[in-house]
Amino acid sequence: MKNRLIVFAVAVQFTALLPAYSADRKLSALIVDGVNNHDWAAGTRAIRSILEGSGRFTVDVATYPQKPDFSHYDVVVNNFNGGHLGDGTRWPHETEVALEKYVRDGGGLVVFHAANNAFLNWPEYNDMIGLGWREKTFGPGLAVVGGKVVTVPKGSGLAPGHGPRHDFEIFLLDKDHAITRGLPAHWIHPSEQLTHGQHGPAQGLTVLTYAFSEVSQQGEPMDWVKQYGKGRVYTTMLGHTWKDEGNPNLDDVAFEALLARGAEWAATGKVTLPADLGWKPLFNGRNLDGWEPRGECTWTAMKDGTLLGQRTHPEPSKTWPIDQKTFLSWVNPQAWLYTKRGDFTEFDLHVEFWLPPGGNSGISIRDVSRAHYAINEPDTVHPELAGPVKSTPAHIGYEIQILDDDKATYPTGSIYTLQAAKTGALRHSEWNSMELESRNGLIRVRLNGEIVAENPGDPARPKTGPIGLQLHDRFSFILFRNVRIREIKP
Repeated sequence: MKNRLIVFAVAVQFTALLPAYSADRKLSALIVDGVNNHDWAAGTRAIRSILEGSGRFTVDVATYPQKPDFSHYDVVVNNFNGGHLGDGTRWPHETEVALEKYVRDGGGLVVFHAANNAFLNWPEYNDMIGLGWREKTFGPGLAVVGGKVVTVPKGSGLAPGHGPRHDFEIFLLDKDHAITRGLPAHWIHPSEQLTHGQHGPAQGLTVLTYAFSEVSQQGEPMDWVKQYGKGRVYTTMLGHTWKDEGNPNLDDVAFEALLARGAEWAATGKVTLPADLGWKPLFNGRNLDGWEPRGECTWTAMKDGTLLGQRTHPEPSKTWPIDQKTFLSWVNPQAWLYTKRGDFTEFDLHVEFWLPPGGNSGISIRDVSRAHYAINEPDTVHPELAGPVKSTPAHIGYEIQILDDDKATYPTGSIYTLQAAKTGALRHSEWNSMELESRNGLIRVRLNGEIVAENPGDPARPKTGPIGLQLHDRFSFILFRNVRIREIKP
């Protein structure tokens, strides 16, 4: 019995020394930003949204010149680029030494896009990243030729660079690594800059993905990992953001999976996150399976997977001109497209939309009436949809506004009637991305990665319901794409 107690005591002491890396404990991440030749604020918003949205991380941000304390975190995400030349902005010496110690002693580091440009004259950082935006005289490079990694000798190959943003194909090189396992063998990544000519020590790297560059005419590494002391470093060349540009590359689920799983691997050495991060298509891009049009409208799945919503135009009256009351009774009734499922409760919803000038649309959640009154449907047609609140979806469930008018009381991203959205995030006459977090006690809206509205909701309204896409009036049309959902399990 005495020996058993001794073994038990030793086991307890040893277990207490182990990091609590179980999947049910959220990992703590720190993003370091504040200087970058890219739009670092947009990058940080995306990183934060992806990591927090995965359900695996809590996220803090340290913006330069704030001095971060790395010791409190499981993983550090570097979104800082002080310049690729010798006179680039450096962190204070003690901060650089602290990062070296943090990673060497077992911490995780994620190097995000242009962060591998930084710190030319910091030898340990060059060792950690392995490849950076360095001249070819700095060191060797790596390329993927015939499905194998080959070394580009120091002094040869191309100087670092990239062409304009474009869609390109990404290929998995290491399909069995924890970060990439389960991802597609290849996919089209949208609107990214394909970097070529990275150089560095190029030692000890495992290349995970690559893309063929038309500039270098070879496979260029896009994602790679490296062991540094007891720690792990994951570097991605993806995640480009320029000022005053849209960033559809950040909405690529495969990219989001690489980033979130790369961060989890850097933190723990393991990956528990699924390859799709829990996202499932809500619109399949081919037809209206699972959806039901409501009101006078036509919804069409186009060849490229875009969903087009248009109104039909029956004659308002046999006589013309008509009085204003008659005209408004014809023009004002809404039309919608609703999911046939009506039991969505807590979830994340992602949509991308294109709204014409002056356009008006919206997204409905928890509307148990399925727009019964908004489309002027008689109770006798669907008596089960009739209810005590004889109004539009915005007053029965919730409507998230989509409107081409920043001066309106409820601009795009607003939780209609409950919370006006802050303006400035909408990109007029361009594709926009919107993410909606639906929780019991919280509704949060992100527009192009930026939180624009949040509200606890009305406890008297339904907690469960279908999801709908709106055509506001008789002259409405709108485009949606990449409509996907991530349901939150209780």
